[in-house]
Amino acid sequence: MAEPECCELRQVIAQVTSIDAVVALEVSAMVSGLPRIEAREAALTAIAESVATQPSKIALIGVYGGLTPRGSWYGSSLSGIAASVSRAAADADVAGIILDVDSPGGTVSGTAEAAAAVAEAAGKKPVIACVNTLAASAAYWIASQASELVISPSGDVGSIGAMVMHQDVSGWLEQIGLKMTLIRSEQSPMKNEAHPFAPLSDEARAFLQGRANVAGADFIKSVASGRRVTQAKVKDEFGQGRVFGAREAMARGMADRVATLDQVIGGLVAKMPTRAASRRRSALAFE
Repeated sequence: MAEPECCELRQVIAQVTSIDAVVALEVSAMVSGLPRIEAREAALTAIAESVATQPSKIALIGVYGGLTPRGSWYGSSLSGIAASVSRAAADADVAGIILDVDSPGGTVSGTAEAAAAVAEAAGKKPVIACVNTLAASAAYWIASQASELVISPSGDVGSIGAMVMHQDVSGWLEQIGLKMTLIRSEQSPMKNEAHPFAPLSDEARAFLQGRANVAGADFIKSVASGRRVTQAKVKDEFGQGRVFGAREAMARGMADRVATLDQVIGGLVAKMPTRAASRRRSALAFE
């Protein structure tokens, strides 16, 4: 109650006293209790505001199938993964992020960006990558950037490295009597040098090998940063392109623990602050 109002009320009490001392005493007692009531209401308001700002969601983001920059019917979009992770990281109502990973990998294009988004999110709130049941190649690159990498009991991880495939169909074309002729602009003699209608030239092979080496080195560097180990350890002990099951992955330091997706979700929900029954949103949101 403001001070002027208290003064006015005291004047009223003084007037009442001259009429009925008992009534004046009861009114005075009520006035003396108002500050305690106001203090209690202020404390309750502060608590309510604190509860209202506590996060109440878990973002569950899928990393599925063949990963490509824009996605397809058989796999997730790398740009979509990056956007979903960044959005969840910026949402104050999201307590943590779970990546549900089941992918054999994908393109180099878009993978580094998706992995960087996961690493940035992990610097803001818990990000758990759950291998359910495969995180190979690009999928492992992304999963390795999480705060914690969990593998299901029957899961597999690995296939670290980059690969370029070339198909030479010239022998088959010769058998069926078909010959392909490529005419390039004179300014671009190397255009489509890895075409499938002839064996790779030494120059084309060397160029593609260089591209693969650069991508592979970036892969190893990112995994080492995400898993908090040296690049030498990743290169020497993380399989050199091989895929491992849960037990071997744990022994090599490629995963942190073994658990199912349900167990991961339950564990993260259990760590969330208890909310009132009237909370605004559910504890689990699918991205």
